[in-house]
Amino acid sequence: MSAAPKLDREVLTVSALTAQVRGVIEGEFPAVWVEGEVSNFAKPASGHMYLTLKDARSQLRAVIYRGVGLRLRFDPKNGMEVLARGRLSVYDARGDYQFQIEELQPKGLGAAELALRQLKEKLLAKGYFDPRRKRPLPRFPRRVALIASASGAAVRDMIELFAQRWPLAEVVVRPSRVQGDGAAEEVAVAVRGLNRLHSNGTLPLDAIVIGRGGGSAEDLWAFNEEAVADAVFQSAVPVVSAVGHEIDVTVCDLVADHRAETPSAAVVALTPHRDELLTGLADLGGRLREAVTHRLELARRTLDQLASRPALRQPLRRVHDLGQRLDDTAARLHRAARQRLAHESDRVAALAARLDTLSPLNVLARGYSLTRTADGRLVRAATDVVPGDLVVTRLASGEVESQVVKSSGHQVTDPGSSS
Repeated sequence: MSAAPKLDREVLTVSALTAQVRGVIEGEFPAVWVEGEVSNFAKPASGHMYLTLKDARSQLRAVIYRGVGLRLRFDPKNGMEVLARGRLSVYDARGDYQFQIEELQPKGLGAAELALRQLKEKLLAKGYFDPRRKRPLPRFPRRVALIASASGAAVRDMIELFAQRWPLAEVVVRPSRVQGDGAAEEVAVAVRGLNRLHSNGTLPLDAIVIGRGGGSAEDLWAFNEEAVADAVFQSAVPVVSAVGHEIDVTVCDLVADHRAETPSAAVVALTPHRDELLTGLADLGGRLREAVTHRLELARRTLDQLASRPALRQPLRRVHDLGQRLDDTAARLHRAARQRLAHESDRVAALAARLDTLSPLNVLARGYSLTRTADGRLVRAATDVVPGDLVVTRLASGEVESQVVKSSGHQVTDPGSSS
């Protein structure tokens, strides 16, 4: 068996060639910015994102691995113009080169602004901003929880204002970071923790205030996170959002049951002013005294008028008068009843006499009679019967049965004779 011929050139496997190409590409393009339109976007269960960046003439396959995708502040969509920073690499299994994206920005619109717009659209569709689900605030709160920075001026201002306006309320402070990385999660945890204490009866609450002073858009960004929106939406306790100043409107403001322009405005919305309430009570007390005095005066006048009436001075006189009237009325009724009874008796007797004169029995008593056929028909004429019919004749006293011998000139023949 002869040996295989030796070749004077190097022969590479597909894998080896792909590895060399990958090394060249990754060495030449370690970091590059690419502008294009997103298409064929897909996000499978692995969490990686696959897409194609294209322009009018070419396409570039791209991938965003899960770790990078979790840091994105917006969701890529098909048709979106983006700027992507990453490096070129080769996917060994297919031999395709692809763009591994490490940073992605929407073109012409900041990532934060786009993320906020997408979040608002999402929450609006889920009903988070529906005014019909917002609950009224308590009129006289007994216990209120404040979620704020423990070292911030906002929490001190709110506590002092509570003491001035409504010292009857117990104020509970739940410290939390209100800006920076992780602040949104801390606020959400604080809201959920207070709700658990409220639900199990450990710390019943009338309201929760989420407060912080003003700041830049970046400072307030924690209150534009979905985690805070979910916690506020799911809260069983009414939530007042008092974040920033009047011109600052966050997602937390939109989801909360009440939005206050400032932390101080939140306290004003939650509490009546003690002095104003006392003044109002004093005014009501004076009006009540005047009303009672007026009512008593009217009652006194009415009593005097009633006391001057004869019926009240001599109450039995009225009873005696009514008793006499009752006796007179009863006597008249008895007389009227006797007269009516006598009149009706005479009427009945007259009717009975008339009926007696019309009675068939009286006619029979004068010698008349009534004749009926065997089946009960009254015989009024000779033609009503024929010879041989049996008839019954009613007399004034008793009845006579007979057989017709002759009727209308007919004569009955002897049944025993031959024809």
